[in-house]
Amino acid sequence: MHSPTKKRLIHRILTSRGVLVVEVILIAVILVGIAKEVTRRVALRREIEALEQQIAALRAQNVSLGEYVASIDTDSFREREARKRLNLQLPGETLLILPEGEGSTTVASASTSSSASTTNVQRWWRFFFQPQS
Repeated sequence: MHSPTKKRLIHRILTSRGVLVVEVILIAVILVGIAKEVTRRVALRREIEALEQQIAALRAQNVSLGEYVASIDTDSFREREARKRLNLQLPGETLLILPEGEGSTTVASASTSSSASTTNVQRWWRFFFQPQS
């Protein structure tokens, strides 16, 4: 007899409204936690994809920069840049600046004039093969 009364008491406690409300609240809390975890995982997955794309872009840029470094790590590039930026020349070389026209004989006007109608090759041709009168 002792056993059936315990079963009834347990059944009555589990089916009471207070326990039922607690069970519903507990289920709601668990569902909210699961929903937050799912949204966090989705956001992390998106961030990982964006970072992987950024890694791919940086790797491509790294390859490009590596090729650039290889191209500038040559003697011909160094010589060309030294001539252009530092106005250096090899031993025995002399600098020759041709005047633009009859009125301009200064070095500054010859080097800064970018609106000339003749090319550099044409000016050299005239200098060597068309004597000045």
